[in-house]
Amino acid sequence: MSSSAKSNEACTIYKDLRGYLTLLERAGLLKRVKAQVDLKHEIGAISARSLDRKGPGLVFENIKGFEGMPVVANILSTTEQVAIAFGTEPNDRKICAAIEKGMANPIPPRVVESGPCQEVVHSGAEASVHAFPTPWWHEGDGGQYLGTTAGVITADPETGYINMGLYRVMIKDKNTLTVKIKGSHPIGEVATAWQGRHGGHVHIFKNEAQGKATPVAVAIGMDPLLTYVGAQGVPSEEFKHAEYAVAGAWRKEPVDLVRCRTSDLLVPAWAEMIIEGEVLPNERAKEGPHGESQGFYDGVDRAFVIKVKCITHRKNPVIYGLICRPQEDYPKFLFSGVLGEKLKGVDAIKEVYVPEAIGGGLGLMAIVAAKVESPDDVAKVIQAVHNAPGESLRKKPRWLIIVDEECDVKDWNDVMWRVALAVMPDKDVRIGPRTDPISHEPLAAMHHNVSSSIVIDATFRSKKTIVDGREVGFPRVNRVSKELRSKVEGRWKEYGLD
Repeated sequence: MSSSAKSNEACTIYKDLRGYLTLLERAGLLKRVKAQVDLKHEIGAISARSLDRKGPGLVFENIKGFEGMPVVANILSTTEQVAIAFGTEPNDRKICAAIEKGMANPIPPRVVESGPCQEVVHSGAEASVHAFPTPWWHEGDGGQYLGTTAGVITADPETGYINMGLYRVMIKDKNTLTVKIKGSHPIGEVATAWQGRHGGHVHIFKNEAQGKATPVAVAIGMDPLLTYVGAQGVPSEEFKHAEYAVAGAWRKEPVDLVRCRTSDLLVPAWAEMIIEGEVLPNERAKEGPHGESQGFYDGVDRAFVIKVKCITHRKNPVIYGLICRPQEDYPKFLFSGVLGEKLKGVDAIKEVYVPEAIGGGLGLMAIVAAKVESPDDVAKVIQAVHNAPGESLRKKPRWLIIVDEECDVKDWNDVMWRVALAVMPDKDVRIGPRTDPISHEPLAAMHHNVSSSIVIDATFRSKKTIVDGREVGFPRVNRVSKELRSKVEGRWKEYGLD
């Protein structure tokens, strides 16, 4: 069976995280770590090094003190893995097209009577989060974070619409957690200040205004489609149970939901674990620090407080988490495909790359390879990038580097060679406004929300000058062509050089 055929089956074959892991293992994209590892920092360090080496998904099977309870990581970190998750060919642009299609065609979820996530139930004093392996991901973290890929689920008290976000959740004690949702929130902040916004924090404010606690559920070990959608800007106030509906569109069938044991919240039936509780009204706690996706540690003084009431889970639950960092187990590399899709109608643009390890999650930098012959051609490329439509792009690039079409945009040696030789700082570097200021802590405070952007014209062919009455440009670049390079790469094993 071809890899393409396997991918196309994925959305109808796997039902849950376990089924997805099986598909990854069959495709050679998952490795089982049988050596004993420590929750405190070691799992995080292994995951980080494996990400740097473009390694496979990892299943830690022998965790000190938690034998028989595996932790998985790095399962949405490569194009090949994400293609299996979405049932597409392993091509970033095709994955992005599938994502956009699902966003536009949601399928409502269905409520079922029971689900695997409630096979085992711990209530009251028996409900302790310490009973399950939670990594201490970074050496500088203030505690253990069970919420890095977990869905934090709340409902709007007015409409009943559910929101699920991938907010970070830290353990305070066996039945107390903190949740950080879009920064620090003083007591008394009202929902009207967030009018037109969506997210769990808005639900909490609405309940607090009436002196009420907010029912909450934390879903751990969800399937990859639910995990992915939890961090997307899905407008949960516009249609019912929005994140579940979008994930259903990607799966091509409704997401199964079950009702919580202690509230009316609906949660993913096939998740590995559900932590049920309530956000205490008008109560805040210090949270963090935590190593974040921007590459810095940050914490807040006023995080929401969750009191755990019940924990349900599957037998032998599989815990899924990630180490947050610039290059992490979340497909930020798809920004390249998203921007490429937005610019596919511009004939001059041949390739787009948004480096995930350098602000990829914030859309800070883009490298665009284009066929240009004059400064006017370069100007048209710049305009096309800055005017690219679509909310899913989130941010326009703060740094934009334009190179000639034969440049390998993913090869920093090739890109920076062109920057060093082709760029005259007084002529080819332009600083201007950027309409989208950085909103992520702690970068926003450092930049004071001043919005600016830089464009670097690192093209050779667009630049000419007059020498002895003749118009001359840069000499022809001495590089192996992409076509020949591709041919040679295809025969590499045949040469005996693999």
